Amino acid sequence: MLGHSTLILCDACRAEIPDKSAKEVIYQAGRTRYRLELCTSCLSSEMKRHNGHRGVPGFHKRAAIVFSISSGDELPRKVRVSERESLKVAR
Repeated sequence: MLGHSTLILCDACRAEIPDKSAKEVIYQAGRTRYRLELCTSCLSSEMKRHNGHRGVPGFHKRAAIVFSISSGDELPRKVRVSERESLKVAR
């Protein structure tokens, strides 16, 4: 595997990006956390969209950015959780 790179999809725009350049972002809505991997341009857009953020140790990366949101409806457009899916997770 030496010399091979792993590509992942940005959770917001679905672009293929190298795993090493993906940014770990956590959205916290109350006691629920959503962990996403974003490309640098989506991260930049999200940082402009939200007033504040904080840094924490990441789950898969060395560091992650945390945005506090009021509900899952504030997740980036393509990854919003439907009400039915939210109920499945809560049970």
